[in-house]
Amino acid sequence: MKAKLLPVIFCLFALSVFGQEKEARRFDEYGTIPCDEYLARAEAMIFGQASNPNSKIYVFIYEGKEKRSVYNKGEMTYKSVLPPRGLAKAKIDSMKKYVALKKISPENYVFSNGGFREDFWVEIWLVPNGAKPPTPTPTLKKIKYRKGRSSGFCLDCC
Repeated sequence: MKAKLLPVIFCLFALSVFGQEKEARRFDEYGTIPCDEYLARAEAMIFGQASNPNSKIYVFIYEGKEKRSVYNKGEMTYKSVLPPRGLAKAKIDSMKKYVALKKISPENYVFSNGGFREDFWVEIWLVPNGAKPPTPTPTLKKIKYRKGRSSGFCLDCC
């Protein structure tokens, strides 16, 4: 009798442990990127959530210095500039508009200001149903801002 129950118990245990992915995993992360790359990554985020319909996407946006391209004697280089106040909110609004533009259900997405880091940064997490949601990991307590107005990822679409 015990010999017959042992395989059944093992199978039930294996299915319960290995059959469920219950941990959040980092889906993508990036810093300052051009509009076309942002759109490609936004599409991948939407596809990742659609491929896992019982999951949610968590997006943390960290305010920090942005990279700006500078042309000097025909060569393009990059320099870091202080962010304008409200950068994370503008980027979050941009992402929300893009999700709405795609007619995607917004309840599967959680957008959050992650705090401050040395450089602007975005983390995207895929969180299965029942898994513990990730928490932001800021590295700075405060930053300096420059004058100016914050904008989203792309000026044309979102």
